[in-house]
Amino acid sequence: MMERQADRAVKTKLPPCCLRIINDEFVLVGTYNLDKETGNRTGSVDLYDKELQLIASHETYGAVLDLKLSPFDERLVVAAHSTGNVTLWRIAMSLEEVSVIFVANLQAFETDTLITSLHFSPFDASILLVTNTAGESATLDIAKGNTLFNCETLENSYSKVENVSFVVQGRTQRAIMENPNTFTGSHSLECWTGEFGNLQPLQNVLFTGGDDATIMAHDLRSKELIWSNNRIHEAGVVGIKCSTPNFRNSSPTSIITGSYDDHIRLLELRMLGKDSIYPGRNTPVTKVWDENLGGGVWRFAEQPQELSSLSNSDELLVCCMYNGAKIIAIQDSPQDNVFSETSFLKAGHESMCYGGDWCKDFAVTCSFYDNSLQRWNP
Repeated sequence: MMERQADRAVKTKLPPCCLRIINDEFVLVGTYNLDKETGNRTGSVDLYDKELQLIASHETYGAVLDLKLSPFDERLVVAAHSTGNVTLWRIAMSLEEVSVIFVANLQAFETDTLITSLHFSPFDASILLVTNTAGESATLDIAKGNTLFNCETLENSYSKVENVSFVVQGRTQRAIMENPNTFTGSHSLECWTGEFGNLQPLQNVLFTGGDDATIMAHDLRSKELIWSNNRIHEAGVVGIKCSTPNFRNSSPTSIITGSYDDHIRLLELRMLGKDSIYPGRNTPVTKVWDENLGGGVWRFAEQPQELSSLSNSDELLVCCMYNGAKIIAIQDSPQDNVFSETSFLKAGHESMCYGGDWCKDFAVTCSFYDNSLQRWNP
């Protein structure tokens, strides 16, 4: 395994929690700041160029825990907040400049509930999965009745929807009130993450992971719980990665998980049948492969498509909390050495590495308490 060094490093104003690379040219960062005296959580959505020069910063009244780009329109960005809301933003680019434009503020849960992650459906541009600290997972329909889904139609529709005033952290805010479609199965502690199944036979399955060390599979159509297991992981389940058309596409019935217990795992879900998950609680999976990465396995970023065609293995960028970021190669084989570490960046990340993304030319990762944002060659 090769240790990497950052070729660019900057300090953010507020602790960075998550990030996304846009068009191989820009980096969008979400920040999370806790005022210890008041207990208020605030944040910002910050735009950097690829040299990590700050272009713009937009303050948010709730801290930002996750950022995602729409796979159907990469100009559309959604942010998950500590105050139970989701904000929508549009990336506007021209030959002269780039900017981040606010579109809408959607209140999905109570204002003291943190939205821990959000995920776009790979099949329906209007459906967004959200998870929260109350142990819940739910879907939001953000299309507002539009048959043509893009940033322009969304902005036009949301401009006509009534915003309601309410008090959050002692200040009056305005938002559009939403009614999320909640899954019946909930975690007993925080639900940290979720993931849509991408390939058959899991295209109607949604997975969630929680602080209760439980992984769950839910039916997207009925919202009912299909399967759960709290005997595989020794601590909270905080990362889930399903196979996609560009990642492990020959292994559609297995998923990769990350946990606070420092392990990355591959779970084969062909339990008692090749085309479906056997329902029940604590039904054992067919097989588990695991590897200790020396730090909590918090989040995954899939290998860029431009690089996957050049590689003999599928690779993930893994944020390993107190152990920096690593590139992990996954080999689907009957042998036990499924996971191998190809490179890592630890120097400059002296705190928890929570956010990371990569493109064909570089990777960017961030760590929290040291306000560190770094670019490097994976």
